[in-house]
Amino acid sequence: MQVAKDVAAAASNKESLVWDTTASGAKFMTQLDSMLAAGYGVYMVMVYAHPMISYAANFERTERSLPSVAVFSTWRNAYQLIDHYQEKLKGNLSIFVSDRGGKFSKETAAFDKAAEGGVEGIKEYLKQYNEETGAGKSSFFSPVVMTKEEEEAFNKDVSGIEYNKDNRSEDKAIKQAFLKAFKKNGVGPGADKLADAVKKFRDKKEVSDKKSDDVLKNIAEMLFSPKFQELLKHSEVSDIDSKVQAFLR
Repeated sequence: MQVAKDVAAAASNKESLVWDTTASGAKFMTQLDSMLAAGYGVYMVMVYAHPMISYAANFERTERSLPSVAVFSTWRNAYQLIDHYQEKLKGNLSIFVSDRGGKFSKETAAFDKAAEGGVEGIKEYLKQYNEETGAGKSSFFSPVVMTKEEEEAFNKDVSGIEYNKDNRSEDKAIKQAFLKAFKKNGVGPGADKLADAVKKFRDKKEVSDKKSDDVLKNIAEMLFSPKFQELLKHSEVSDIDSKVQAFLR
């Protein structure tokens, strides 16, 4: 939010700026359109990385790793717009293809091979990768903390409810439902409402999983699309620099 405000302020003052962004959201697109409509000159340098590089690099940052679905949806949303940006910016776009020095060449090759099997192939590979490396868990997840009294009351209330204790998100959902009532009344909401909380979580997860599968399917299609691969025209740093310098003159 603050970055968007800073960009808007700079644009309003007709100041030159460098904007570091994923270029994948609707707000970015709206702000870009406003800048272009106001006569702002924009040159975009897009850094392209294979989806598995984005995934692996994300979970290397243990202090600030995004959820898996966010990594892949951001990747898809950004790179499916390359042709759109080329047209909108009238060719003022360069692409730098980064392979991180080949650091993740084994992972990208394995991902591509898995993608030949579609969504299920990718999911199976990611499951194996996560088990081997410990990846897949977002640092933004905050577990529910209970007092000893709350925990004892919770365990008693859920003794007859079937839910997946090993799924930290499902466990969090039912604990939150319990605490919401317990903190107000000193008792839980009742077995029926706790069961409803589990059902609500699972229904929501089913929808979320479907969206995630759709994104993975789309990514596999992009990777195997000759037209998409043609859009990834790598430019050397020196070439990008000369084009940007010419644009600024």
